Amino acid sequence: MKKEEVFTLRQVEDAHWWYLGHRYLFSALLEAYCPESLHGRVLDAGCGTGGFTQWFRDKYRPEIMAGIEISDDAFRLCEGRGLQGIKRSSIEDIDFPDSSFDLVISFNVLNHNAVKNDSVALSEMKRVLEPGGCLLLNLPARKSLRGRHDIAVGDVRRYETGGIKEKLVEAGLEPIRITYFNMMLLPVMATYRMITRMRPGKEIHSDLWLPPAPLNLILTLLLALEARIARRHDLPNGSSIAVLARRPEL
Repeated sequence: MKKEEVFTLRQVEDAHWWYLGHRYLFSALLEAYCPESLHGRVLDAGCGTGGFTQWFRDKYRPEIMAGIEISDDAFRLCEGRGLQGIKRSSIEDIDFPDSSFDLVISFNVLNHNAVKNDSVALSEMKRVLEPGGCLLLNLPARKSLRGRHDIAVGDVRRYETGGIKEKLVEAGLEPIRITYFNMMLLPVMATYRMITRMRPGKEIHSDLWLPPAPLNLILTLLLALEARIARRHDLPNGSSIAVLARRPEL
């Protein structure tokens, strides 16, 4: 991710509709399927600038809230939030012993260009999970949505539900839920990405900007509504994929 995009992320992630809406979904899935893991030992694998890590820590008060991050800039911003237990480490070589955590969360990391092999990363996340522990992933979906935003933030992969299910099984993980998300806004996003791909110019920037407060609230509420539906029902389409899996019991 470009240096300027790291700092943009830090400025917007605590209030941006996209991040807030996904938090509704993650809470819904974890509380429905893995409630026992929420207050245990938790790892944020690729915690970025720390917004999700801080939110999770403050909401659920886990016994341990650890994180790993490979970007020096993002790591320093985590320190600026006062987060403890953050290590410089890759998700392909996680610097924790086997079976260290009850829950591993990873928010749009497998898709990043810093990850050379996403299958290796999944195996590492399984390794550090306690048998019976849960893995929660969020991933960008639909290759047709690839655009300037992906280039700006360093995304090199977009996923489909069938493909990520195969990768989970190959890594020895049991899928619990795999659903698309951000379905209602998908037509708007697809149109926007198509237009920006056609627009001439050399400047490449992400889509990370904070809308006016009323619009930001409306978009947040739309995703909150989707999250209520996705709590029990898989959505057929969307710009994201939420994945919940479990390491099998011994």
